[in-house]
Amino acid sequence: MIIRRIIIDFVLFLGVFLFPFWINLLIGIICLFLFRNFYEFVIFSLLADLLYGGGTRQFLGIPFALSSFALLSYALVFFLKKRLIGYN
Repeated sequence: MIIRRIIIDFVLFLGVFLFPFWINLLIGIICLFLFRNFYEFVIFSLLADLLYGGGTRQFLGIPFALSSFALLSYALVFFLKKRLIGYN
C-alpha cells in the first residue's frame, strides 16, 4: 500500500507541472477516498497555487482557490468516511 501511495504522490507532483488543474483535482479526490489521511493532496494543491498564482481569472480572482477547494474536499471526505456504513 505504501508503494502505491508513493507512486500516486509522484504522479501528483509531476501533474502539478504537466496536467491541467482539474486532472490533479480528480486524482486527488479519488485518492482521498482510497487512502487514509491523504494530506499530500492539500500540499500539492498549495504548490500549484504558489507556482501558477491563485488569483487568476479562471478561478474568479479568488486567491488560493485550488488550495481552499482541496482543503474543503479533504474535510468533506473525512466527514463522509466517518458517516459511511462499512467504510474502513
